[in-house]
Amino acid sequence: MQQAQYKSNYELKYLARVQTGQHMGILAGSILLKLLITFMSVNLISALIPAHTTTGYILNYIMTFLVQVAVSVLTVGASLIYLKTACNMPAAIADLFCGFQQNTAKILKISAVIAIINSICMIPLDIASIQYSDIINSIPLFQLSRGEFALDNHELIETYNVFYSASMKFYLIMLICTVVSTVLTLPFFPAFFMVLDFPDLSASAILKKSFEVMTGNKFRLFMLYLSFVPSFLLSIFTCGITLIWVLPYMSMAETNFYLDLMSVRNKTVGSV
Repeated sequence: MQQAQYKSNYELKYLARVQTGQHMGILAGSILLKLLITFMSVNLISALIPAHTTTGYILNYIMTFLVQVAVSVLTVGASLIYLKTACNMPAAIADLFCGFQQNTAKILKISAVIAIINSICMIPLDIASIQYSDIINSIPLFQLSRGEFALDNHELIETYNVFYSASMKFYLIMLICTVVSTVLTLPFFPAFFMVLDFPDLSASAILKKSFEVMTGNKFRLFMLYLSFVPSFLLSIFTCGITLIWVLPYMSMAETNFYLDLMSVRNKTVGSV
């Protein structure tokens, strides 16, 4: 019997483009609403707990972490919307909040594990961010009031070199931390989809099952993510406007990747 084959990333992305074009409203709307709620929550924490002191920074960091975990409930809702769309089922914005109706504790447990991994990976970036801020604040050019640029050419060149070197170091650390975090969380990619597909499984069982189904598929998923890099780079030149299309498109491709993953797995298990 011929073994079932996975769809190529090209096929998954083509399917995602068609689906995104047909259901752009609900797909983009769910992501924008989720981002808006996350943005408002993080900014509320920043306003209530300024990070000007060590204590304030620690409290701000903890509260931001908790918000990251809590927002995962919306991630499950967004996953439901995308799964319904991929399966040609009607979806509504109300589905975004389905995680608050059932399996909430399970979702939070799964998210906590993933968030801890992300947080550990981002520690070097957090340190680099503080150092970068200190360097920027120490540059004379950024301390001058408007209209008081009294630096000569030599000082301007030296200031630019310091700024350029600090920026390159910061963005390099950001890139490395992001890649490491992505690679380490790849095994748990299906977890939030599985909360919907396997509601009777515990949080630990879902994490274990996610790890199992991703065995041999992590590189495929990483390459799928990598293929979206040009689209994100393009968004820089459009002031982020194209992200309205790119984010739903990428999420739809992820959903198709999951459905294809489980379809091949079920065929393989059924043929044994």
